[in-house]
Amino acid sequence: MFGKGIGSIETLIGKTCEIRGNIFSKGTVRIDGHIEGNVSSGEGIIVGENAVVKGDIEAEYIIIAGHITGDVTARSKLEILNTGRLYGDIKTPKLIIAEGVIFEGACEMQKMSGEENKK
Repeated sequence: MFGKGIGSIETLIGKTCEIRGNIFSKGTVRIDGHIEGNVSSGEGIIVGENAVVKGDIEAEYIIIAGHITGDVTARSKLEILNTGRLYGDIKTPKLIIAEGVIFEGACEMQKMSGEENKK
């Protein structure tokens, strides 16, 4: 469902889990519960269809199928699936938005490292 290139999930926030506070992980994080706080990962963040995040998220790649209120920074790629709801600003070099997504915010497309010298 979430595409190729996704590493194994190191941290899982289950549907019945509610967290108030920041989360930092070196590996991929999957969120299916509710988080009030920022989430940062050295690899990826997957926000499941029933997940609610109130805070900023930052990772190498991010897939959003749930509800986020906060800014999103994906260093490589951001994908918002058709059930995704994002109320915040985006920074990413590569963006995929499915039909049916709700997005309210600004989008800044950044060059990937090494692209500035290409012509």
